[in-house]
Amino acid sequence: MDDDIVYGKERRMVLRILEYWREARGEKPMPPPAAFDAEKLPDYWPFCFVLDVAKDPDNPEVVSAGRTVASYVPYPLTGKRVAEFEPKTLPTETVTYMGEVLRKKVPVSRGGTFRDARGATILYRSIMLPLSEDGSSITALLVAANCREVPV
Repeated sequence: MDDDIVYGKERRMVLRILEYWREARGEKPMPPPAAFDAEKLPDYWPFCFVLDVAKDPDNPEVVSAGRTVASYVPYPLTGKRVAEFEPKTLPTETVTYMGEVLRKKVPVSRGGTFRDARGATILYRSIMLPLSEDGSSITALLVAANCREVPV
């Protein structure tokens, strides 16, 4: 049995959120931001944050963030703009492909490793999903990520 599949259900959070995104969009190219919040995604929300790209797509602001992903930075994540993110943090790594999502208007998932500010090697997996108020132009991005420290 594949370790990533348990009783027919995908274990990887990024793929479960992608499936939810696909269901939420229906026949539209992208679902609305209202489809994604703590109540609708209680199992995943702690690992998510939402960027408002409608006002400034080059430097969007975090309009909401789950507690787990917010714990990876030493400041409140909500209200921060992408350019203000500290280097070597999980949120910083997960926004590096934002331009690709904005250009292609499709979800993009990435994973990899980075060294955090303490010098620890962090293994992560993330996904960025475009959201739209009108179904065609991107107004927000949902970012979901989880990680773990790689033992030395």
